[in-house]
Amino acid sequence: MKHAIASLRFSLEDDEPYYKQLIEQIQQGIVSGELSVGDKLPSSRFLAGSLGVSRSTTSRAYDQLIAEGILTSEEKRGVFVAALPMVIHRSTKQSNSSHLPISKAPLKWAFDSGADVAVFPTKEWAASMRRSWLNPDLNVLEGGYTTGYPDLKVAIVDYLYRVRGLECTAEQIIVTAGSRDSLLLLQHAMTSLGDSEHSPMKWWLEESTYPPIREVIPSHVKAGALFIDEDGPCLPESEHVSNVAIVTPNRQYPLGVSISTARRQQWLQALQSDSPRWWLVEDDYDNEFVYQGRSNVPFMQTASVYDQARDRVFFVGSFSKVLFRGLRLGFIVAPTKHIATLYKSQRVLGSSASLPIQPAVADFMLQGHFDRHLNRMRRHYRLKRDVLLALLESHLATWFEWKKPRGGMHVLIEFKPNFVPIVQTEMALDQLISQELAIDSVQLSPLSSHYIGEQKENNRCRFGFLLGFSGPKEEEMTYIVNILRNWLLAYLVENKTY
Repeated sequence: MKHAIASLRFSLEDDEPYYKQLIEQIQQGIVSGELSVGDKLPSSRFLAGSLGVSRSTTSRAYDQLIAEGILTSEEKRGVFVAALPMVIHRSTKQSNSSHLPISKAPLKWAFDSGADVAVFPTKEWAASMRRSWLNPDLNVLEGGYTTGYPDLKVAIVDYLYRVRGLECTAEQIIVTAGSRDSLLLLQHAMTSLGDSEHSPMKWWLEESTYPPIREVIPSHVKAGALFIDEDGPCLPESEHVSNVAIVTPNRQYPLGVSISTARRQQWLQALQSDSPRWWLVEDDYDNEFVYQGRSNVPFMQTASVYDQARDRVFFVGSFSKVLFRGLRLGFIVAPTKHIATLYKSQRVLGSSASLPIQPAVADFMLQGHFDRHLNRMRRHYRLKRDVLLALLESHLATWFEWKKPRGGMHVLIEFKPNFVPIVQTEMALDQLISQELAIDSVQLSPLSSHYIGEQKENNRCRFGFLLGFSGPKEEEMTYIVNILRNWLLAYLVENKTY
């Protein structure tokens, strides 16, 4: 079908989604000169009526081009060709379009729960870098300090006590190359704490959990599942003599549940027992960011008053969330009884943490820049959280439900119960949407992909998305929310399911 709209003629075929064809043809119109800077385009409603497609199709095309700076929208006036349009070529038909220039638009659009590096205090960081290398420690130059730079370990101890309420010593700190390195080191060390080769240690992961954690567990070991309810991770029955659970008790990832007092006591009792024997790895991944009230006391601190439990909880932290991802520094707080075991494992595996950067991080912390940065980022992330919640309420409340998180760096949205059964797909709906939007460089993290065990096998997993609000800009969040809304509208109209 062909339609004349102003100076353009749109031709929509059935071999590719209509909104993609509209995007491509508008861009071609700009390159060819049929559309000039400042030209007004028809409204999405008028264009949809002229072409005989749904309005969500034309709105989706406009939204994407607006977000990429190719078009601009002016309130009460309409949509116009931007002053300096940067055109992207998406079509797989290369025959007559290979001359289109490449856009400087982002390579991906994502709800990223990483640090917002755009507001990182680079001036203060540069000063710490200079100070820490004016008179460098020779042991740093020679690759010493295999468990971490001493001043950094002292700074971590002070920070954990002030911010998290955890009491420990510098001797208990092992600096690592981030959370993954910490878990790999612990996995190696824990093998020596099992009872025998005939009774291997069983590992337990929360269901659902952060997918990369699964990679830490050896391929020949089938990890058990810790089911999550409103009280936190449930204590499972185990026939194994020795068990290790990797948990996020103070803000479960990804569901956001905080462990209750009663459930915490159940785990403490298990840690006191020898039949079966339990160890706990406490992953404290983003508890620096609490926006209402106070963060819960770390499990390791609670266990410190119990004779056996104090020797069976390891604490894992990271600087990637609070400073910047490229830093790749984390740490383990080991029970005093097992310090030697971790030191031995680190000698066997070798230290992966960058030693030359550690003096700079120590100076950044000891000068007070770290605390001031954390305080600024709490306010900054709280505002970004509220922006995202407002977008969700305006655009996605028809299909999703969510709770306002009192902390952390992401919002979990789940499909409403009366919606998921209506939509029948060969794969989980959230994974289908994620796969299709990835074609347009939109990355979404589907909740169902975080399930690994019985709940997934029995189709009892939950469906939705993890929306990180700390990393993206407000316009990026707006763009992705609009794309998701338009996808749902178009899908439901085309399939006549809702």
